[in-house]
Amino acid sequence: MTIKVPAPFAGISDLGFTAQYRAQQFNEPQRDVPLLIEGPQPPMRRLAELLQLLSGTESAAYEWSNPVMLSDEVVVLAFRDRIAKGATLSDGAGAAEYVMNLVCPVVFTFLRDCATVAHLRLSEVIDMRVSSEQNSVAELSMPLEQIVQPNGERLLWGLAG
Repeated sequence: MTIKVPAPFAGISDLGFTAQYRAQQFNEPQRDVPLLIEGPQPPMRRLAELLQLLSGTESAAYEWSNPVMLSDEVVVLAFRDRIAKGATLSDGAGAAEYVMNLVCPVVFTFLRDCATVAHLRLSEVIDMRVSSEQNSVAELSMPLEQIVQPNGERLLWGLAG
């Protein structure tokens, strides 16, 4: 399954990201979910710097890998489920967090952390396209306040270099 978010950051319409879930068995621990972020060079370099803040956050449920710039216009990082490492749902430890990591799309967690940890200002409406292989599954538009509150104050296009 793939979730594309075309313009999540305020003021930049040509910067977006894709989260890609690889197929796995139901009872397997959740695999890392890579996020591929693409956009123009100036804001991408600054975004890569700010995404370093995400990799330093402490959460018992998940962590972010260090962002890696693949080119001047592409950054990749991964969501890592910490609950599933070495535990099963039947262990009872962290069951609520485990289920939340499976059910809540990583794009919501990423957007929330961008606003609250990196203080990035997000667009007021978040568009998403969900697809499976070659089939479109859904197209959604959600007001930002249904995903995260408060919004961040840093504008990528307004930051110096």
